[in-house]
Amino acid sequence: MRAFIRRRRTQRGRTSDFRLSCFAVIVLLLSIPWQPVRAAADGAQRFEEGIRAFRAGDYQAALQSFLDALRAGLDTPGLRYDLGTTYYRLGRYAEAEREFQVLAPDPKWAPLAHYNLGLTAQRAGRPQQALEYLGQAYRTTTDPNLRTLAATALERLGGALPSPRTSAVVSLAGGYDSNATLSPDAATAGVSHQGDRFVEALAAASQRLAGDTARGWLAHGSLVLRKYADLSQFDVAGSRAGLSYETDSSRVQTSVGAYLDTAYIGGDRLEQVASVDVQARRRLDAGGELRGRYQLGHVAGGGGFEYLDGWQQRLSADAGFAPAGAFVRVGYQLELNDRRDLEQGGEFFSVSPTRHSLFATVAVRNVAGWQADARGEYRVSRYRDPNRLDVTGGTLEVTRKDDRFGFALRANRRLAPLWHAFVDYRFYRNQSNLDTYDYSRHQLMAGIEAALEK
Repeated sequence: MRAFIRRRRTQRGRTSDFRLSCFAVIVLLLSIPWQPVRAAADGAQRFEEGIRAFRAGDYQAALQSFLDALRAGLDTPGLRYDLGTTYYRLGRYAEAEREFQVLAPDPKWAPLAHYNLGLTAQRAGRPQQALEYLGQAYRTTTDPNLRTLAATALERLGGALPSPRTSAVVSLAGGYDSNATLSPDAATAGVSHQGDRFVEALAAASQRLAGDTARGWLAHGSLVLRKYADLSQFDVAGSRAGLSYETDSSRVQTSVGAYLDTAYIGGDRLEQVASVDVQARRRLDAGGELRGRYQLGHVAGGGGFEYLDGWQQRLSADAGFAPAGAFVRVGYQLELNDRRDLEQGGEFFSVSPTRHSLFATVAVRNVAGWQADARGEYRVSRYRDPNRLDVTGGTLEVTRKDDRFGFALRANRRLAPLWHAFVDYRFYRNQSNLDTYDYSRHQLMAGIEAALEK
């Protein structure tokens, strides 16, 4: 005789940790099938009675029926799980933990057992053990609903989502760029004032080489290619390779890495940057966080771009907080440049700005089935040395000053466990006291991407 319990979708609300945990347990109980094997009819009947009592909220009666079913010879993973959840609802955490421990060695039940062991450890006053169990559930489950529940529980305990040993992303997109540039930073190397369609492919991967999620070494690599339909002289290729040492405690994450980035434009090398990147993140209560970052890079310009040679430093800090249904971040970045600059004949052009940027981002998890992200930014650039220009009747010196504002919108939707569709729109407007550097840029891109973690 086969019975089943209908699956219900978990609805998360702004409730206490205890109510959220209990709600998750109830939903998962009602979503787990049971299959009595060679069990006596009486055991199966008692099991059904326990299910009905649990649904009605009579947990003491449910427990008695489940125990009667066990004594009648019905000993299945489903019954053990239901016993654990019933003990949990009755506040008998030691007995609940015992039942979930029975299930943990079974690969089919291990993620669910670890999730409930985490909830039980939390209610029993063992938060560090709860983090470990919840992290195991998050890493090993293939059920997106259980992964979401584990992630929420980890966040409420102030823990980070465990980093996978291997992660990779690939994407393919097409779009339109209203102002193809000679550099990802158009204000540095110039713009074309020409628009064109493009296709873009991206691949990125990280691999943990040694250690675990608490501390370890990771290798990173990425490649991006963009090809324009007509403006082939602006085709872009970029690569990154790096190594980082990362740590993760219950509250603080750190990363120290060394990277080599290379960019090509139209098949010619634009620049190569060797950099050191130091990052720190502090988790706050209620899902908030503080982040800081310092980057120091040595830039080597390619043929014809030697004026980009020199050093670049970036220092940034931001704060994130989680109002209902969203995550908001605000921050500041300081950028310092010390470049060779460009000198042609009697003319001189500075490419060594000091920049101050203010930015804000908003991420919303569910907008009609889409995850939406928005970013706004305002940047002030003041160049170190005055430009020297040949004009009729002599030489003109003027120090370049730029103000740039922009925003970006991105939305993605899950198509399959690994695949997402995305749409990305960006707009930037740069205003300069030198008309040559005034520009606007619109970019619209849509594509698909796949993300793998293991």
